[in-house]
Amino acid sequence: MNRTEIKKYFKSPGTVVLPVIHVLDKAQAERNTRIAIQEGAQGVFLINHDFDADRLVPIIHYVRERLPALWLGVNFLAVTGRDAFPQLAKLEKEGCPIDAYWADDARIDEKAQPDRQPEAQEIAEIKRRCGWSGLYFGGTAFKKQREVAEADYAAAASIAGDYVDVVTTSGRATGQQAGANKVSAFRKALRDKPLALASGVTPQNIDTYAADVDVVLVATGINVEGDFYNIDPVRLRDLIRKARYRGTEKTPNVGDTDDRTHRWYLSLMAPRSRGEKYAWLDPSSAYLNAKSFNAMLDDLLEPFSPDDVDVVAGFDAAGFVLGAAMATRLGKGFLTIRKGGKIPVDFDTVPMSNYSGQTESMEVRKPAFARGTRVLLVDQWIETGGTMTAGITLVERQHGIVAGIAAVCVEENEVTEAMRKNYTVASCVVPGSEIQAQCNLQSLDSFRDFHPEKIFPTVGGDH
Repeated sequence: MNRTEIKKYFKSPGTVVLPVIHVLDKAQAERNTRIAIQEGAQGVFLINHDFDADRLVPIIHYVRERLPALWLGVNFLAVTGRDAFPQLAKLEKEGCPIDAYWADDARIDEKAQPDRQPEAQEIAEIKRRCGWSGLYFGGTAFKKQREVAEADYAAAASIAGDYVDVVTTSGRATGQQAGANKVSAFRKALRDKPLALASGVTPQNIDTYAADVDVVLVATGINVEGDFYNIDPVRLRDLIRKARYRGTEKTPNVGDTDDRTHRWYLSLMAPRSRGEKYAWLDPSSAYLNAKSFNAMLDDLLEPFSPDDVDVVAGFDAAGFVLGAAMATRLGKGFLTIRKGGKIPVDFDTVPMSNYSGQTESMEVRKPAFARGTRVLLVDQWIETGGTMTAGITLVERQHGIVAGIAAVCVEENEVTEAMRKNYTVASCVVPGSEIQAQCNLQSLDSFRDFHPEKIFPTVGGDH
C-alpha cells in the first residue's frame, strides 16, 4: 500500500484522523466511538491502557456488535503482532472482524541489515499463517520503547517499511509531539509508503506534519481538557477539518496560466474610476455575469462540504453577496457581521482598522449560534486582514469554530499568511500565481483591456 492508496482506502484527500480511545468499560468505549463517527472520523482504535488485554476482548465484541460497519482498529498495549495476530484471526472467525492492529513495537533492529530482522520476520510469518488480513500499524522508534538515535531514524523507517503496512512513530512520551526532523527523516526514508504519527498531534500543530504524515492516531490532542478517557467533539471536529485538506494543495508556479491559477472570470473585475478614496478595483462587476459568478462560487466552495460547515457568515456589505450565495449552495443558514451601529438587538463588537486605515468596528448579534458551531467566514476581499481578524474574534468569543475563510482575493502579508497557516482559506486568486502578485501590487494587467460591456448579461440569458 502506498500513500495514495491509503488515502483512497480511507476516502480522505488529506491526512487521515483516527481517534484512539483509552478504554474504561463498554459504555465509555461505545459513547466515544459514536462521538468520533459523528464528528467525521474515518475509524477508531481501542486500547487497553489500565488493564490486561484479555479484558479488552469482550469490549471489542460489544462495540463491533453495535457498530458492525465501523472501521475498527485495536492496540493490545505492549503486545507485539506475534501474540496479537492469532487473537485477531480468532475474533474474525467469531464474527468480530478487526480492520487494523497497532503494535507499539514492530521489533525492528535499525542496526542490522533489512534481511536480518528475525523478530520482525517471525511476526510477518505469523500474520501470513494465521490468515488475519487487516492493516498492520507497526511502532518504530516509538515512545516507551528503547531509545533510537536520531542518526538511525532513516534506517529504522526504511527497514520497517518492508515488514509493516503503515510505519508508525511518535514523540518521546504520550501527548508529546514528535520533532519535525524525526518525521522528515521517516518521510524521506519511506518514499511513497504510508507513515502514521501516534502522539502529540493537535488542531494547532497539524500543519507541521500534514505534508509528511498520512495518518494520525490521536488521543490527548482531542480529549476533554484534563480528561484522559473522553473525546472533546469540538477539538476532534477542528482537527479533522484542518487535516482533511492540509498537505493537499498544489503550490502553483508564478506565471502558471492553467485554469486553476489563471481563472478567466478575474479579468471581469473592474478598475477604479472614481478617485483615490475608493477601493482600487470592483470585484462585484464579475457577479453580473452569471457564468462568472457561479464559477467564482465553485472555486470558493471547493475546500468545503456541507459536513464541514454549520453556518456561513458574511461581512457588511460586499461579503453578504458571496456569503449568502455560498450558504445557499451549502444548504446552511447565513449570519451577518455588520459595521458598527446597525444591529438593533444585543450585540458583541470589535474595534478594527479597515483597508483605508480608518478605525471602525464590526458587530454581530449576541447570541448568534450555539457553542461549537462551525462558521465559514466570507468577505469580498482581504487586504490588511483587519476586518477578517475582527470576525474571527467575534466568532471565537461566542465559542464558535472558524470552519474556514473565503474571499475573492487574499492579499499576501504577515497577517494573511498566519490566517492561511491556521485556517482553511479559499480564494479565487490562487496564492503564488501571477495574478496574486498583481493583486499584491494593486494593479491588474487585465485593466488595460477592460471593457464594461464584457460583463453585461445578454437579454434572455448569459454569454
